[in-house]
Amino acid sequence: MQEDDRGTKEKKKSESLSDSVSTSSSSSSSTRDLPSLLSDAGTYSYAAIISLGLRELFDNQWDRKFCLQCISVLLQHLNLRKQVEPVMISLLDGHGSQCIDAYRELLLLEPGISGKAVLIIEDLLYLSVRGKYDSRMRVLIQHLSDQLNVPQEILELYEVSVVRFLTEESRPLSEQEQTELKKKKRNRKMKRYALIGLATLGGGAVLGLTGGLAAPLIGAGVGTLLGAGSAAVLGSTAGIAIIGSLFGVAGAGLTGFKMKKRVGEIEEFAFGILTGDPVIHTELHITIAVSGWLSDEEPDNFTRPWRSLLNSREQYFLRYESQYLLELGRAMDYILSFAVSMAAQEALKYTILSGIITAIAWPASLVTLASVIDNPWSVCCRRSAEVGKQLAEVLLTREQGQRPVTLIGYSLGARVIYYCLREMSEREGCEGIIQDAILLGTPVSGSKDWNKLTRVVAGRIVNGYSKSDWLLKFMYRTFSMATGVAGLQPIKIKDRRFVNIDLTDIVSGHSDYSRKIGAILKLINIRTVDETPMTFECMMKKSSSDIPHVDGQVQVIFLTSILSEKK
Repeated sequence: MQEDDRGTKEKKKSESLSDSVSTSSSSSSSTRDLPSLLSDAGTYSYAAIISLGLRELFDNQWDRKFCLQCISVLLQHLNLRKQVEPVMISLLDGHGSQCIDAYRELLLLEPGISGKAVLIIEDLLYLSVRGKYDSRMRVLIQHLSDQLNVPQEILELYEVSVVRFLTEESRPLSEQEQTELKKKKRNRKMKRYALIGLATLGGGAVLGLTGGLAAPLIGAGVGTLLGAGSAAVLGSTAGIAIIGSLFGVAGAGLTGFKMKKRVGEIEEFAFGILTGDPVIHTELHITIAVSGWLSDEEPDNFTRPWRSLLNSREQYFLRYESQYLLELGRAMDYILSFAVSMAAQEALKYTILSGIITAIAWPASLVTLASVIDNPWSVCCRRSAEVGKQLAEVLLTREQGQRPVTLIGYSLGARVIYYCLREMSEREGCEGIIQDAILLGTPVSGSKDWNKLTRVVAGRIVNGYSKSDWLLKFMYRTFSMATGVAGLQPIKIKDRRFVNIDLTDIVSGHSDYSRKIGAILKLINIRTVDETPMTFECMMKKSSSDIPHVDGQVQVIFLTSILSEKK
């Protein structure tokens, strides 16, 4: 039954993507100057939808300035009179009982849009990326995409197209790359007339975003990013500054980071590439994964748990304090393999679930072996907090550029993220950097300090916990914390950002976090490698019955364009 439900969802998702792809070719010209194609009622509805969305997402004191700036820039973009601004601010402040539904219907009925909601998303994205891509803006665009039933995959393809436009036009090419580019341009010229009929979604932005197709075919709407004469601007000092600000001046992503000033006693702190080459596959959104311990000294010990992670196309892992994490991992293995039998594990699990576990309830043999793990655990807890503060320094200085970052970690890796966010929350300019923070089995208290994280994170703060994680409970056996441990229970904070997810059915013990990370990621709606991002190659693999709105002629053009590119 679950498989049938999943199949139905996939089919609906495919149909929604196909609807976006099969919009008429007239949309290419529409997005070139969307505001000029809207009536006064249309531009007003556009602004109202954004104002209401800002209220729903960022109704707090620290995001107030961002919301006002967003409204101001949008009104200027839409050529709305200054008198409209107080009305939009009134919507932002929640005055009146207006909702988004009426404005959405009115906007979609505009002749310049004709129901093609994706044109609004494209326009808003181009408006948002101007040397900086604020995490709050990305969350707003994703929220609006959901409201308008535009698949997130389409938004991601647009983001890729923006990156390709900026980086391919500005980066100096080697002789070999120049030869390859000339070859691609010849192929592009031959198929241009075939593709022009498919130049949907605003200048054909989707048709050329994948590795199998040519460089992106972004319409004139991309001029919004840099103004008129985009190509000329890209080669100028101003253009270089814009790109450097967005992606980081070093040009090698976070792997080029060198720790100039150490925090505390940190001995090791560096970033490695998890997926994608940051020079070639630069993206508008990055992910940093943080492991909790090491089980061996193999070269892939930091990356192995994250093989299934595909939250973004540019992903990094944090390499830190490997000597101490290895000592902890070995201590954990010793405790698990020697001290506790399977029967004892089951007994401990059910004891915790009943909520009556106490210090004297622990088996004497286990308490005797506590010294094996207590010291390495204590050392790693202290060092992970310092590593978190160091990570905060990196992010606050924008080593990653001015683009959204998602942090995800388990065990002590989640502790690193917690202290990173807490440190950031106490600093100026901490907003607009972090999009989502995924913390799994976090060994910190569930105190009200978690409230501070809401200032830093624009999207979700996920607390993944397991009630049956007896090892984590054992490590906190001597602590008397009224607030409990975050990795063992939900955090009781009322905020739309906070999401508590019970992982008890997947995680029966602390070591399961590294072994079962793929299943955990799926449960918390983080994309994995078996959920490939939507590209036109993926769409070609689907049967025609799965894409009912794309006729045979369109599929032939898709196939022709792909084959011509591979020649």
